[in-house]
Amino acid sequence: MKYYLSIGSNINPELNLELAISALSKTFDQIEYSSIHKTKAEGFDGDDFLNLVLCGISSISFEGLNEKLKDIEDNAERDRKVPKFSSRTLDIDIVLQLSDDGEILFESDEIAKYRFVSEPLAELL
Repeated sequence: MKYYLSIGSNINPELNLELAISALSKTFDQIEYSSIHKTKAEGFDGDDFLNLVLCGISSISFEGLNEKLKDIEDNAERDRKVPKFSSRTLDIDIVLQLSDDGEILFESDEIAKYRFVSEPLAELL
């Protein structure tokens, strides 16, 4: 399956994006990623975010990948007790999942809602 992941950070963002890409390179084959987009914090006042979209191929299940993403976020010391819209070390979300024949199995509503997802995603599609 081919997955597209939205990755963002506004706390030590360069370091945390590098951490995410390094960890994900162990999970995926044929990795590609967009350029890095600097965006204003969405829904709260905070430092700007650095965002990108990474895509890769893996046989891992959607649920298994979500668990792995949470582990990577936890390794970046993400605080899960803060409000949804707040500063974070690392946020990784599955935004698109395609079957081996290109059928869309999952498409996040974040693609239509947020430019920080749709613009880097467009670079890879």
